Amino acid sequence: MGGQKLPILDIFLLRPQAVLHACENRRAPLWISAFIILIGAIYGVLVALLQRSFGGELQGIPVIDIPFWVLTLGNILPGILITIMIHIGIMLVAWLMAKALGGPGELGLLYRAGGYLLPLGLPALPAVAFTVATTTTTAHAVGSTPILYQALAVCGALLFLAGLYQVFRVTQNLPSVRARFAVALFAAFSVSILSLA
Repeated sequence: MGGQKLPILDIFLLRPQAVLHACENRRAPLWISAFIILIGAIYGVLVALLQRSFGGELQGIPVIDIPFWVLTLGNILPGILITIMIHIGIMLVAWLMAKALGGPGELGLLYRAGGYLLPLGLPALPAVAFTVATTTTTAHAVGSTPILYQALAVCGALLFLAGLYQVFRVTQNLPSVRARFAVALFAAFSVSILSLA
């Protein structure tokens, strides 16, 4: 199993083989690191592009006067840190839900499997980047988040929750009904936390 290639298609097709790969492959931590960097980089580029297109000022400096590479790098680094924190948050909340429903917990397996869920959130990045770009610049006349971005965010959330179902099934050996309930608890907890932000 150690030499098996990353089943990227299985991740997006929500197959249990992707979770097995995350749990058993010795290179899984490298893939998780790559996912974190990739998502942080895409987030940073999207925020920088939106900030540049909105104009206004960023911390008192006109956005147009900030070199694009500085703007991009200044968003990529926080993006990577945010992705790391999200990954840890996913792992801890999934662990709580697994333990609540009688699963063994297994933090290490949830860390690995949770890392493989990160690419499923890619469709949500435009909506997140739009929100961040509008709140970090003084260009407040950009309006609300575009419908397409909102639809992509919903798609990303649903993909993530479907992937989480497979994580609970494989890593916790939960029966289907309990795995669905664990996902529902995870979603409810996450929504309640986001509503406080």
